[in-house]
Amino acid sequence: MKPTIYLIAALALISPVHAAKQKGGGMSPKQKQEQAEKEKEKAEREKTRLAVKEILDVKDKNNDGSLSLDEYLIGETDVAAANAQFIKINVNGDRYISKKELEKSLE
Repeated sequence: MKPTIYLIAALALISPVHAAKQKGGGMSPKQKQEQAEKEKEKAEREKTRLAVKEILDVKDKNNDGSLSLDEYLIGETDVAAANAQFIKINVNGDRYISKKELEKSLE
């Protein structure tokens, strides 16, 4: 009888600890904060990725994954301002805005 009682007592102590660890309850406040920051960064990257995709879907007429000046100016009312913005975004000066350059401009 005593071994059964000991077993039941041990299981009663282990089960709540195990359940807490599975739910993230075993994490320290610092670990929780780091995890929250990682999730926030991941969400921001996803938001940027979707914005870049949306821009390219609308403006990239030849579907090469980058924007030429002509493609960038499509639908822009202030051509001079859009041209200046294109030059600013086109960091490497190759006259095309790559996905990476577009992502950087949205940060």
